[in-house]
Amino acid sequence: MKKFCTLTAIFVLSALFLLTASACSKSVNYLDYVSERRLNVYVYRDDDTEVKIYCSQKEQPYCADGIKGELCDLIEIFVKLPKNPQELEVSVEGFTGEMNYQAVDGIFYLSYTSPAFTGSGVTVTLTADGESKSYDALSVKDDKVMSCDDAVLCVAEHAKDLFESLTDGRLFDGEIYVRLLYDEGCYYFVGVCDKEKSIHAYLIDGERGKVIATKSIQG
Repeated sequence: MKKFCTLTAIFVLSALFLLTASACSKSVNYLDYVSERRLNVYVYRDDDTEVKIYCSQKEQPYCADGIKGELCDLIEIFVKLPKNPQELEVSVEGFTGEMNYQAVDGIFYLSYTSPAFTGSGVTVTLTADGESKSYDALSVKDDKVMSCDDAVLCVAEHAKDLFESLTDGRLFDGEIYVRLLYDEGCYYFVGVCDKEKSIHAYLIDGERGKVIATKSIQG
């Protein structure tokens, strides 16, 4: 009888182990499918000059096709001036480069490969027509603002049906974009793109983690 009870206990424990292993094997880490993270935004603004810097990780090549590519660290700098010079050079955190003018948006733009800045602010030096001027661009994030990964997990909880419909066993059949936005406060855009290139977009309050707007764009 004792031997029978022992065998029964072993059988039950083995069954529980198999069930647990099966459940774990079906779990998907949605963060593994993030193909863009805008981690931080630095801003300087006065009456006539604006400097904005995005610190991101993006797949290369960048394509909204529902398939995550290899991520690359990226710094993007946007500058708006009251009077546009013929040439504009920017220097920040040891990097110097010539900016390109984008006539449609009326801004200068430059991007280069580099890890995200870690400080609460960076000094940006602009050189035009032989004259240089420096600006202190400050991070829009503070300790109250959630991370990109937390924003993705908030959307995964909010849109369970969508995420489950794109989950096949241990695989997620799509890619995810998450971008920090700033407009007198921090927000996150989270986009879920499937293989048909349809995008389900969510706007999240960056501090409360609450979804405040949704939109679907058919591919």
